[in-house]
Amino acid sequence: MKIDEFCPKGLAEEDLPMHMLLLQIVHLHKQYVIRLMKPTGLQMSQAGILVVLKMNGALSQREIADKIHVTPPSVTAALQKLEKLEYIERHPDEKDQRILRIQLTKKGIALVAEMKGLLEQTEEMLFDGMSAEEKMLLRRLIFQMRDNLLKL
Repeated sequence: MKIDEFCPKGLAEEDLPMHMLLLQIVHLHKQYVIRLMKPTGLQMSQAGILVVLKMNGALSQREIADKIHVTPPSVTAALQKLEKLEYIERHPDEKDQRILRIQLTKKGIALVAEMKGLLEQTEEMLFDGMSAEEKMLLRRLIFQMRDNLLKL
């Protein structure tokens, strides 16, 4: 991909508005991660469910939906695929047999560890050529932008 694909005609790269530059970074990062995830056969949302399960342990479908901010029916197809690929398994809740708890299998845990490694590689690539101080400053500035938006 070439940078001129992202720059409107007649606009020099140094004149690119900040919001467009941020959008480019997000877009390019997403495309890069999708490319890295291709061998797993998973969509980013499915991989995200695995990460949520790794971070929180066994959850119900509703709890997963709440954590990723979608409706429970939206999670159904993703869970079916993850179960078919043997990354997750369902078990009845110990206290309420009507609730199924979804948890990672050993294969799912291994995939999450692999994905963590891929994301660490991605960070290394993103921050290549930046000093530790520059990375810290960038992080602080991004947090400030996020906090400014959260105030709205």
